[in-house]
Amino acid sequence: MSAKQELAEMNARAAALYKADGKTMSAFRGLMAAANREGKLGPAMKEMIALAVAIGRGCEDCIIFHTAEAKSRGASRDEFVEVLAIAIEMSGGPGTVYAAKALAAYDEL
Repeated sequence: MSAKQELAEMNARAAALYKADGKTMSAFRGLMAAANREGKLGPAMKEMIALAVAIGRGCEDCIIFHTAEAKSRGASRDEFVEVLAIAIEMSGGPGTVYAAKALAAYDEL
């Protein structure tokens, strides 16, 4: 399945969860907005930090989501690859597998 298809399916699942429990999902959306408020770090860097955590945790949907967000917020491929290197350093073999998935998604998206 392509990264675009994975992203669309993940967004559909999230929308269904929002419909099922809008109160919790609204609170989570508020947390996301607070964490991503304007500050010293730019939006692309914040997304790449989230990506590194997602790689370390092995959350495939999170990897696709934060890859798309980082790219849409202007993360260059070179910056992206540097963040992948840190994620690999911190999570070893599994991080390598998930980092490769993130890079393939970046190139596709």
